[in-house]
Amino acid sequence: MFIKEVDDQNYQLIKENTAVGSFCLTPVPDGGRKLGKLHVQDTVTPGTILQIFELIQVYTQKEGIGPLHVESHSQTLDLLLQHQGFQLEDVEKRLWIYKASKAEL
Repeated sequence: MFIKEVDDQNYQLIKENTAVGSFCLTPVPDGGRKLGKLHVQDTVTPGTILQIFELIQVYTQKEGIGPLHVESHSQTLDLLLQHQGFQLEDVEKRLWIYKASKAEL
């Protein structure tokens, strides 16, 4: 699976030459991007969701995109974000931020 840039904020998830999902990365004041509008096909498994988050994290690192922001909407997503190394930045907004460590880059 890989990420195809559609424009400066919209991206597609491609697997075996077929789009299986899409997402957007909108700029935020700290120079990072906020992950939003993540949509995947119904056929995508929960394990693949983990793979998608890892793929997006690696992509943002390689592209030099600053911290990755995600607003959670469920406890399940909270657990996934915590597992993926995101830190809870704002409890009220349920805002999680991923900052790559130097070792990961």
